[in-house]
Amino acid sequence: MSASDSSVGEAIGKATEYPIGISFDVAFEAFSVRLTTLSDSELRFDIAEGPYARTETVKITSSVIRPGLFLVSWVEAGGATVVHLEDFAASVIYSHATLPDGTFLRMQAPIHVIDSEKFP
Repeated sequence: MSASDSSVGEAIGKATEYPIGISFDVAFEAFSVRLTTLSDSELRFDIAEGPYARTETVKITSSVIRPGLFLVSWVEAGGATVVHLEDFAASVIYSHATLPDGTFLRMQAPIHVIDSEKFP
């Protein structure tokens, strides 16, 4: 990680508003996903492979818990509900999702910010 990457990571880890204009990869045990924050109310996720593979833009609600820690939730077009605790300060995400068939997923993985050009 370069010095500028490190300073951006530090800035996101101290953010008091949900970071807009970043992309980050998360490799859960069940699947890997790229998340892109489009606005304070929209997020795009891209799951490239596996049984959950698809790309969707969803309407989100986000709340700051403390600097760098955000509670984010959404409902997908197919009916899945997702709640994330995104801890950019600790570079970890906790995800709980209920799938349309009733399956409940509890997942945790490191956050890897890959694009943050738009983040101040």
